[in-house]
Amino acid sequence: MKRVKGTGLCSLVCTAALFVTGCAAPAPGPAEAASRAKVSPTGSPGERPQGPDRGHSREDSSAPSGSAERSRTLPVTPGGSGTASVTRPSDRASGGDTDTRVTLVSYDAASRKAVVRHDARGPAAALRTGDVVAGPPTEASPKGALFKVTGVRSQDGRKTELTTAPASLADVLGASRASGTVPVAPSAWTVDPLIKGLDVVRGLAGGGKADASAGVRKPLRLDFNAHVPMFGGKPWLERETRVGGFFEMTPEVSFSYDGRGTADASDATASVQVSGPYRAGWRLKGPVRAPRVAPRIPLALLAAYPVIMVGTVPVVVSLRLQLVLQVRVDGSLTVDVEQTTGGTMRIGTRYTKKTGWKGDGHADGKPVGKGTAEVSGDGDLRMLLGPEASIGLYDAVGIDALFGPYLRVKAEQPGLVSASSNRRKGKWSVHGGVTLEGSLFSRMPFTILGIRPTPRLLFPLITDEWPLARGSLPPLP
Repeated sequence: MKRVKGTGLCSLVCTAALFVTGCAAPAPGPAEAASRAKVSPTGSPGERPQGPDRGHSREDSSAPSGSAERSRTLPVTPGGSGTASVTRPSDRASGGDTDTRVTLVSYDAASRKAVVRHDARGPAAALRTGDVVAGPPTEASPKGALFKVTGVRSQDGRKTELTTAPASLADVLGASRASGTVPVAPSAWTVDPLIKGLDVVRGLAGGGKADASAGVRKPLRLDFNAHVPMFGGKPWLERETRVGGFFEMTPEVSFSYDGRGTADASDATASVQVSGPYRAGWRLKGPVRAPRVAPRIPLALLAAYPVIMVGTVPVVVSLRLQLVLQVRVDGSLTVDVEQTTGGTMRIGTRYTKKTGWKGDGHADGKPVGKGTAEVSGDGDLRMLLGPEASIGLYDAVGIDALFGPYLRVKAEQPGLVSASSNRRKGKWSVHGGVTLEGSLFSRMPFTILGIRPTPRLLFPLITDEWPLARGSLPPLP
């Protein structure tokens, strides 16, 4: 068996997407336009602060030069409160928070009805038509809520029944600006295994050893070991062929918004990204014989709803992943391979008035540690292990993406040549690779910063590949 050295496969950036939900947000009126013009300071969207497991914020000066009306900069921090923020676009403090807190007792986005309970600091009558409510995930709204109050139907003590309409982030953030990064802790994920033998390791790294380095975020790791249906196409071959491996990720969510100190939402810029390091490993041993088939084996469902506090406004990012193993075989091979790759990835999208919505993705990788490879036969094998991801805001608009680290094995065994009985040797090779493909989606009619995008916008495909091992095959007898 050949030993093969490798080091660190690259990129996974589950960075992801979307900045505004809502249905046909109305254009601001003159009073609102005047009020939005009265705030100030600075910051540049899309720049990601660096640092450890805490939220960050930063400033710069992307507001129009010479403009006396600059936006104030809001801090970006991890969220956790169960209460919702209330803001009033019609007030002079447009884009700001009224310091009113409500708790969602019930919320139905389809029927556009909500019931809220007020805290002890203000009466129920504090809510009125035109207020925007932004809420974190709760039992009443597991995916968070962002809506505008269109009517107050009834009041009972500190409870108020409302009629609502979808709102946008421009409604709640207005002319302000914010930029920051929040990590997604391993404990934030719910994991639903779809096969037997799936192990979930939270906060450990390096094959089960705790990473106690100061300031180093801990990954979420999923290990599996299973038979692969359709390998060989015959029951006795399927029992002989085992496949296993692991996928490990340490994602963080980056968010930026810049209202540019104006009352026109279409002038705003915004970006959402999911990014971070990853590692993927494969273990495959046995005969692999099949026609051109591409079995897709779901391994686990994962979900997390991290909350980013932009000032006092909770912005909910929905992360839903399905870890899958995809196998394509052509020919007949016998393999004994164990390889690990790692790197970084970024999945996201950015908006400016000039360019519209654009994809913001990156993926790369390289070998990690030592690996083994022994191959014989004639054919091609490709194994992809990675998440099919849906990343959005309030689970209404976002990015669908496939991030796929893969292993590719190829063996060529020529037959006899010429009448001189000269025989040629065959050859085999093992490559690692990564692919990232994504698109913008919407699950409901919506506007983003006042601009309605196409229902489906495809982002450019990203691929990278690198050699891991190679060798020769003895000539056929």
